[in-house]
Amino acid sequence: MRFFSSELGHEYAKTYTFGYCNYGVLEPGDDISDMYASGYLPYSGSPESKGMFYMARSARIYLPEFELNSECRRVAKKFDGTFSRKAVPLRDFDVTEEFITFWLDYFARAHGPSVVSRERVKLWLDFGIITHIGIYKDESGNVAAYTLEVADDVITHDWYQSWSREYDKSSLGMWLLIDIARTTKARGAQYYYCGTAYSENSYKSNLPALEFWNGTEWNKDTNNKRLNERLKTDGQRQVSFLDEWKQKHPLF
Repeated sequence: MRFFSSELGHEYAKTYTFGYCNYGVLEPGDDISDMYASGYLPYSGSPESKGMFYMARSARIYLPEFELNSECRRVAKKFDGTFSRKAVPLRDFDVTEEFITFWLDYFARAHGPSVVSRERVKLWLDFGIITHIGIYKDESGNVAAYTLEVADDVITHDWYQSWSREYDKSSLGMWLLIDIARTTKARGAQYYYCGTAYSENSYKSNLPALEFWNGTEWNKDTNNKRLNERLKTDGQRQVSFLDEWKQKHPLF
């Protein structure tokens, strides 16, 4: 693996504070689970970011200790038995126009029409790490949700999820996390990586056996108390400018 840092900003005079964004790139022979274990997630913010990873406060579940808590049981009761799940290897999956449109429609509803473009969806699929497409269908055989999954013997990472309009403003996103965690545990993997853990996705702090990356190591505590404290103050630490690498590369 190759790592590099890109300067973000500084406050020199008063606090002697210097900020950098950290990136990683897989090299031939690397185990992708080692990249995730180092606190990195795949970065798809630029057409030129194929194969790149970024360091963030990511979250993972230690699956040997994963058992549903009361909140997970509440969500599971709402959706268990409603859908069938099939994980199709990406190499065997037929990427149709309907599939692409499903993702574009979901992100337009959830995050706005300018967040995810057709080109960005294609970058995900060509990124080189997705192993499976998770397909969830309802009892009538209609697609209810898709997931883009990265899996090896040690981990699963659920990179992105999308679902149909009728499940907007429901707990389906939380249930997908639970279901993939259960599925990953059942096949004997050690960790389920479920993306970033910031205030925008604070529902993840309801997950049991959760660990979060603090820039140096993975942390966990009872009922995710330390993570919840960080989530409460995330709004005080936001920055609105780009690091040097992003300034030099076009963004989606």
